[in-house]
Amino acid sequence: MKKLIFLLFVIIGFHASAQEVNTGDNRGTIKVEKKGRLHSIFYDDVNFRLIGKDVYGNIIDTAVASFTLNFTVKGIAYSEKTAGHTISPQNQQRLSRLDGVVVLMFSDIKAKEKSGSMVAFPDFKAQTGTARESFEDN
Repeated sequence: MKKLIFLLFVIIGFHASAQEVNTGDNRGTIKVEKKGRLHSIFYDDVNFRLIGKDVYGNIIDTAVASFTLNFTVKGIAYSEKTAGHTISPQNQQRLSRLDGVVVLMFSDIKAKEKSGSMVAFPDFKAQTGTARESFEDN
């Protein structure tokens, strides 16, 4: 029994002395980050922009090169062709002051791949704003 306890202390001692103290530098480590082709585009309603996602789930902020946006607020239709990934400041202001739900229709979406080639994505719709009615459960 004493030999078993002694052996256990020796193994724990070797294990504890073999541990390295992390000094903050990553010398000798390998960081593997999978990056792949663009898989989908979605709308970020907080920052008013389109964001790309690759097949591994990595977010690519500046992948979208251009798009067309159509929406209607209080019976007035707005349309804009945008170069870049962000909605124009005028339409950001219109969308930030909503008191109802508005459907945004994105079309002609062009995005840039990692290799530099341009890819077209299908049209999609996104809802933004808050519903006027509030339902209370009794």
